[in-house]
Amino acid sequence: MPIFLLGKDMSEQDTKTNAILEKFGLSKKLKILVRKEEELLGINIHDIDGFTIFPYCTERFSSLIYLAETEKPMIIVSEDETFCNALDTYEYLANHNNVQIASSRKEIKEKIKTVKAEKWLMKAKVCIFDSGEWKLNGVAWLKNPIISGKLNAQNIDKEQFLKTYENADRTEAENLAKKWIAESKVLEPSFEDIVKSARVYMAMKTVMRSMKADAAYVLWCGQFTKELNTKMCFAIAKLADDNYPVGCWRGENLLPLLILHSITHKPVFVCESQKRQDNIITFQHCFAPRTIAKCRYVLRKWRNMQGTVTGYCQLPKGKVTLVNCGIGDKMVVAKGKVLDCKDLEGDNCRMTIWVEIKDIDIISKFVGREFAMVYGDYAKKARELGRKIGLTVL
Repeated sequence: MPIFLLGKDMSEQDTKTNAILEKFGLSKKLKILVRKEEELLGINIHDIDGFTIFPYCTERFSSLIYLAETEKPMIIVSEDETFCNALDTYEYLANHNNVQIASSRKEIKEKIKTVKAEKWLMKAKVCIFDSGEWKLNGVAWLKNPIISGKLNAQNIDKEQFLKTYENADRTEAENLAKKWIAESKVLEPSFEDIVKSARVYMAMKTVMRSMKADAAYVLWCGQFTKELNTKMCFAIAKLADDNYPVGCWRGENLLPLLILHSITHKPVFVCESQKRQDNIITFQHCFAPRTIAKCRYVLRKWRNMQGTVTGYCQLPKGKVTLVNCGIGDKMVVAKGKVLDCKDLEGDNCRMTIWVEIKDIDIISKFVGREFAMVYGDYAKKARELGRKIGLTVL
């Protein structure tokens, strides 16, 4: 909601304020022009995500404290024309952590994007492919956001999922497999292997749609291998190609995945760290969205297991942002550069990348083995979103 503090200025301001909102890319529908306290007190805050304050007068409106105490984000605009008024307004609201001051059009737009990302992150429904609740003694695991209830996560009905897989239309799965083969280079997998992966993909997508899920995560995919008679790797990759945020392993990269997706809307590579040499770390995983690299998949078996399918993706060199925050309330954001990507074959995850970490000192702050990675520099946005959802950024 854009709020213009005009005070006793009774001149026509509608056209002028509309032009300001167009400049900032904000909606005119919720605009409020405030000349007296009562107009602030009359605001219906229930469906409002936050407030952008344009202080065009020297008057202090004490009712702003009421808005700040709602804990909804409040951004005070400080441009040339509002510079001193913005500082004065911020001065008596600064003890509220949800109140920020922004001094450029770019900064204001970025802060508003962060508010939108936070809203999506906290409301997104995450479909968890898991057979039941885990009862592990590890403190780190119990602090995982999946288990501690910080995310809107819901387990699938495993029996219903397996039934959906068994009932997947054979002709549709074969047509999908033919399409995937035409788009890829196929090494070990047979046509029947790829058909099984297509059936897994169809079943997963059906379950996600029935649950109205925005994202999906597979906990310990090996728990489904016996029933499916295959691994889920390529099905997960194709879901990622459909622009679903999707991950797999122990769950510690789920929150990093959602953070990076919400602020970038780009394909994300979830991975686990392996080896370190000075400031170069290797990361691995068995699937990656093809949309990261815009390359052809090379369809291969999962590690050395016959009858399985995963898609090797040649991830490009370039600058990346890594987020590591799977347990507790601590978060680390690192900037790096992908130096190389290879399929090491054998008993290895198909994609191994070598990443040069920009700040070597940050490596000692990592809080877990699992990471999420996106191409580009989004470190500042990731840290800001992490703080907004209550994480301590190391």
